[in-house]
Amino acid sequence: MKNCNSILKFNKYIVNKVYLVNNENYKEDKNGTQVKFAIEPKVENDGQKMKITLIVDIFKDALKNNYPFEMNLEMTGFFETENGESDKFIKNAIAILYPYVRALISTYTANANINPLILPAINVNNMIFFVDTLAPAKLSAVANPSGILCSPITIAN
Repeated sequence: MKNCNSILKFNKYIVNKVYLVNNENYKEDKNGTQVKFAIEPKVENDGQKMKITLIVDIFKDALKNNYPFEMNLEMTGFFETENGESDKFIKNAIAILYPYVRALISTYTANANINPLILPAINVNNMIFFVDTLAPAKLSAVANPSGILCSPITIAN
């Protein structure tokens, strides 16, 4: 029987920070609210062990921009590889960690008694290409002037 185990091992994740502020002055738009979010990956890698932190900003400056809430979170995943080539698995590690971020956001918003927010699935290869285009030498130095890394989605009211 073939060995189906991955060289990349996902050890655990931790939630470093969750910040949510509800905008009590939010005025609903009859066409829905366009969800604006940005994801910034930070990578620490020693060749065998890798730490990926995803920093997510949703509805930045909610009070100023009439968004329903503002949310910021950081989640860190801890990975390792058997062959000492963890730099080849950065995209895979982000793809493994992102669903945990999505689940945390949807659960947190639902439990905060606001419309639950489910972020869309993303193409990590495109995200990494976008980040590499902005800062080829440093994956962690992403800065998107529009504040949107992925295509905006709309929440229907």
